[in-house]
Amino acid sequence: MLFPAPAASQEEGGAYTALHNPANDYFEAIEHIEAEHGPYAMALSDLYLGLGQSLLNSGDFEKARDAFHRGVLVVRVNAGPNSPEQTNHLFLLANLETMLGDMEMADEVLHNIRFINSEYYDDDNPELLPVLERIYQWYLVARPPGSHLSRLEDYERMIDLAQQMEQVSETAYGASHPETALAYRRLGDAEFQMVRHLTGMGFTLSPERYVIMMTDNVTPLGLGAQPVVDHYDDARKAYKRYLDALAANASTTPLEYAEALADLGDWYMVFEKIRKSSKLYEQAYQVLAQSPDFAELAEQWMSQPKPMHFATENLSGYQDQDGAEMQQQASRLNISMTVTHYGKVLNIEVLQPPENLSKDALVLIKNQLRGTPFRPAMRQGEVVTTRDFIWQYELMPPWGTS
Repeated sequence: MLFPAPAASQEEGGAYTALHNPANDYFEAIEHIEAEHGPYAMALSDLYLGLGQSLLNSGDFEKARDAFHRGVLVVRVNAGPNSPEQTNHLFLLANLETMLGDMEMADEVLHNIRFINSEYYDDDNPELLPVLERIYQWYLVARPPGSHLSRLEDYERMIDLAQQMEQVSETAYGASHPETALAYRRLGDAEFQMVRHLTGMGFTLSPERYVIMMTDNVTPLGLGAQPVVDHYDDARKAYKRYLDALAANASTTPLEYAEALADLGDWYMVFEKIRKSSKLYEQAYQVLAQSPDFAELAEQWMSQPKPMHFATENLSGYQDQDGAEMQQQASRLNISMTVTHYGKVLNIEVLQPPENLSKDALVLIKNQLRGTPFRPAMRQGEVVTTRDFIWQYELMPPWGTS
């Protein structure tokens, strides 16, 4: 057998049933198609894709890699070297190389995906957008910004992808189209993550150490500060384009425009430009308050603090010491805190923590919250500090013992 396994398992009544190996079904189907239509029949492409996934699930990575490569070869023989039909095979190859720890090879595969689709669709074709978005999301998931898995090159690739999506959207749809507006916001997020990486301080970006804020300008301080300034400015401009795109689109609702104003306010807030961000929050409130359809929503909209949209991955839940994600159902911790009018989290207290929640876990959770910028709450159109705010933190068991 290709995958050795116990020969039989006992069920009630003493009957024995051989364990089924799904990969064998694919091997048999492939053998049948090859005998009938030859080794490059197009039908083999999907079979190799399924075989590779089955082998990947069973832990046979080398044979899975071979299956994906064979599927790619079948597509190229039948549909040409730049056929997008090989995209799914290549994404799974990138996943496999990542599992094996070969980040450079995974990057090479992703570059190949981008090249193949660009050659097939042309650089300005909107048909290219889904695969660019898929590569961008791949980096977000496989190498989350701010984690030990992400490198400078990953942030650079995400910015490059976001820039191309912005360019394609502008060319195909125009600057005020909703898809283009989202592209602007995505680029702003990517630039922000680069700033966060360059400072090496998570979300705590000290202006005294890196930059001095003076009106709308930034003056660099210290070694390597200029790249921080450049990416900061690029992000600010991208968020501004996002805001302008929504304003120019007649279908934009007051709520969508208010959210865009608040997003720009978040950007200024995280860099401690409190006055500028507060004005944007208040402007967003007025957009809703002055709208006949959304006036009743104005008081509720920012009535409670919440993490800024580019910071949510920082609150993904405690993980074990090996860093592996927990598969069990998450439980929730109630955490009391103060969120100041300038977005800082203070006075953190975990309410009735589980007895087997370790001290290390408590420290990690509190550090995550301290390092996460929150959008402050508003009362009657003014930004305020919220005390005794209860935040529900998702906890992924098992969480360690004291």
